[in-house]
Amino acid sequence: MKNNQPIGIFDSGVGGLSVLQHVHQLLPQEHILYIADSGYAPYGCQDNSFIEQRSRVITEHLIAQGAKAIVIACNTATASIIESFRQQYGIPFIGIEPGIKPAIAMTKNGHIGIMATTGTLSSTRYSELRQRFGDSVNVHNQACPGLADQVEAGLLDDPDTMQLLKKYLSILEKKQVDTIVLGCTHYSFLITQIKKIMGPSIQLVDTSYAIAEQLKRVLEQESSKNKAVSGSINYYTTGSIDNTKSTINSLLGYDVTVNPL
Repeated sequence: MKNNQPIGIFDSGVGGLSVLQHVHQLLPQEHILYIADSGYAPYGCQDNSFIEQRSRVITEHLIAQGAKAIVIACNTATASIIESFRQQYGIPFIGIEPGIKPAIAMTKNGHIGIMATTGTLSSTRYSELRQRFGDSVNVHNQACPGLADQVEAGLLDDPDTMQLLKKYLSILEKKQVDTIVLGCTHYSFLITQIKKIMGPSIQLVDTSYAIAEQLKRVLEQESSKNKAVSGSINYYTTGSIDNTKSTINSLLGYDVTVNPL
């Protein structure tokens, strides 16, 4: 494996950009291929066979492009396919899962809220994660249908987005949670809106940076870090080029080129 080979990052849409930002910040010398599977988003309401099929198409495309490691920047896809893909493909896979463990260390009253997709919350992987770390606290699951779609459309401050947030957060507020885990990468772009509703004292757990750190550790273990001075980022989408480009530009705050896939 050559050190200058790219890193692949994919998500059902633009949510994984929250991971990409931290990866690029931590590993600025790496070349990155980001794929937003926007033509098939969101994954959260799909069954495992659909998620596996889409993840396999993207994975094999990234491997064909020479990817030396792949980051699955989607909680739902991680829960569904990461173990089998690690066995089937000969490169490292780094996944993402709800940060229950760090939330336990942060909570003061022992009540933690998990905001995630229905697919993530109903997965075996999440159930095992909750059993492993959640016995010492009260963990309150909150599925958030429709929320990822709003972020996918770039409608962060839209009235419908705020209405959905108020609906889901009011349930968690009644449970007296003092810490909320963002169990979907799309939700990382709603931190400002969540704090506006819940108040500044709410503690939020976003595992995007931890994933970037794990990727760095894996590359160091594999002796495959790039030695270049600066890397590149190439963006691809299976959806509308114009819509995806508009949303990415809005979320990142600068203009990017988006290529069709």
